[in-house]
Amino acid sequence: MRNFLTTLLQCSLSMSLVTLVYVAILPLLSKRYAAKWRYMVWLAIAAGWIFPFRPHIKLPFLPMQIQKIPVEPMQPIVNIVPSMVNPGAIVTTPSTIPLWRVLPAIWIIGIISAVAYHTLRHSRFMKMVRRWSEPITDSGSLKILEDLKAELDIKAQVELSLCQSITSPMLVGFFHPAILLPAIKTTDNDLYLILKHELIHFQRRDLWCKALILTATTLHWFNPVVYLMSKAAAIQCEISCDELVLQGTDFQQRKQYGETILGIVRNGGKIQTTLSTNFYGGKKGMKNRIFSIMDTKQKKAGVVILCMALAGIIITGATLTAAADKEPAYAFEGNIPLSDREKAKQEQERKEEKAKQYSIYTKFGLNYNQENDRFYYNDQLVRFFADKLDDKDSYNSFSYTEGDVDLRGVRNEKYELIALEPVSQKEYDQRTAKIQAFSESLSEIQESAIQESEMQENVGNESINTNSTAIETGDSNKNINGVIQEKADSNGLTGNGSDAVEAGDPNYVDHSLNAYTKYGISYDRDAEVWMYQDKPIHCLYDNGYTTFIDNSKVALKDGLSLKVIRNSNAGIEQLAEMTEAEVNRLFN
Repeated sequence: MRNFLTTLLQCSLSMSLVTLVYVAILPLLSKRYAAKWRYMVWLAIAAGWIFPFRPHIKLPFLPMQIQKIPVEPMQPIVNIVPSMVNPGAIVTTPSTIPLWRVLPAIWIIGIISAVAYHTLRHSRFMKMVRRWSEPITDSGSLKILEDLKAELDIKAQVELSLCQSITSPMLVGFFHPAILLPAIKTTDNDLYLILKHELIHFQRRDLWCKALILTATTLHWFNPVVYLMSKAAAIQCEISCDELVLQGTDFQQRKQYGETILGIVRNGGKIQTTLSTNFYGGKKGMKNRIFSIMDTKQKKAGVVILCMALAGIIITGATLTAAADKEPAYAFEGNIPLSDREKAKQEQERKEEKAKQYSIYTKFGLNYNQENDRFYYNDQLVRFFADKLDDKDSYNSFSYTEGDVDLRGVRNEKYELIALEPVSQKEYDQRTAKIQAFSESLSEIQESAIQESEMQENVGNESINTNSTAIETGDSNKNINGVIQEKADSNGLTGNGSDAVEAGDPNYVDHSLNAYTKYGISYDRDAEVWMYQDKPIHCLYDNGYTTFIDNSKVALKDGLSLKVIRNSNAGIEQLAEMTEAEVNRLFN
C-alpha cells in the first residue's frame, strides 16, 4: 500500500505540472487547433490522472546515476555473538503510528467521502427529475428529434422530456438516455439547435467521459489542480460540441445559436449533477463559448498536440519516478545502498519481529518500554537476559552495558517456560570476562587479517581474490574472509587444518569455506556465491571456528543459514540449517 501511495503522489505531482502547462498554453492553441482535438487532450490528461503507473525510462537528460559507495569490511565479532557484545540489540514496535500507515487511511476516507457525496447528489437529482418530468408528446418536437437522429445516424432510443425543476437543457442517463428540456418557450429553430447539441453529446458518449474525469477527481481529491482540470475539461467539452453543431454554418446562424444559448442561461442555469451535460458553465466559460461560436476561422487538426500531451504525460511521470529512485542513501546492505525509506521499512520489520519474539515473557514480569527502548523487570532496568529454548543450544538473549538486574529463563524438562529468575553477580562477571577474552582474541585475528589483505593487494598477491567483477557485484567481505580463515587456522581457532589445505572444490575462489567442501559445499564461479544443496549460502556458523557471511544480492535473497555440528572430538559430523531463533541470536 505504501508503494502504491508513493506512486499515486508522484502521479499527482507530474499530472499537476502537465495540467498547469496545458491550461497556460490553451488560449494560444485555441486560435490554431480545432476544439475537438483540444477536448481529446483533456481526456488524455484525465486518463493520466487515473492511471498512476509510468514506464521506467532511462532519460538521457537526467543526471547520471550516483556510483554505489563501497563498504568497509564488516567486523565479524559483531555478528558472532550479538547478544553478548552488541548492547541494546533488542527492540520492539515504537509507540507512535508511522505516517505511512496514517496517510493511506486518510486517502481512503477521502475517496469514500467523495464517492458518497457524488452518489447522493446524483441520486437525489434523478429522483427529482423522475418526479417532475413528463414525456413530450408534441408531434413537432418529436419529429425534429427523429430527423436529427437520422441526420446523425443514431439508432438508439433517446427519450425527450419536459422537466419543471431544471433551467437549461441537459442529457442524462448512461443506459437509458433522455434529453431534458426546461419549461421555457422556444422556436423550432432554437429547439433544433438545442436537440442537435445534446444528441452530439450522446453520440460522442460525453457522459462516460465525464465519469472518467470524475474518477480522476475522486482519486486525487486532495489536489486542487485536479478540480481545475475537471472544470476546464467540462468547458472544452461544450465548446467542442458547439463546434460540431455549427459545422458548415454562416455568421448569421452562429449568431442565432449564440443568442439561443444566452437566452437559456439567463434563466440562471446551474448544473444539478456532475454526470449530465449542461448548457451553462459559468460566466468565464460562457464567454469562451461565445467567442468560439463566433470564430469562423478554419482550424487545424490537433493530432500533434495530442501526441505531445501523451509524450509529456509519460516523460514527466518517468522523470519523477527516476528522480525518486535517486534519493540519497546512507545505509548499506552488503554493497547495496539503502534509501531512508527502505532502511526505515527494514527497521520497522525488525522491531516488530523482536516484539513478537519477546512477548512470551510479559506474563512473567519482563516488559518492554517503548519510549526508552529498554526492558524492565519489576520496575528494575534489565541489563542481561538469556533463555535457552531447547536442547539444541537455541537462545533468546540480550545484553546491555548498564542495568539493575540480570535474568534467565527457567524451563522444565520439556523446555516449557515456567519462570524468570535473577542471575547472580558472580555468574554475570564470569560470563562477561569470558566474552571479553573471546572478543579480544577474534578482534586481533581480524585486524591482523585486514592488514595482511591490504599488504597483499598492494604487491599483487593472487592468493586473495581481487577480481574486479567480484568486488563490484559480489560480497564486499568475501575477499577478506579467506584471510581471516587462514589467520584463524594459524591461531588454533579453526577445525582440522588439513581440510583447508586439500584441493577442495575446483571452482573455489578463496579459502573462506574451502575447509567444508567435502561436506557438500561448493563454489559457483558464475554467481560468485558458495552453494550447499543447490542453494546459495548466506551465512555459515561453526562455533569457535568459523563465521562466514555473504551479503551479496543472491545470498541475501535466497541464501541458507547453516551451522556446523561437531562430535565430542571436535570433528565435523554434518551441516544443518539454522532455525530462525538461532539466526536471530547470532546474526541480529
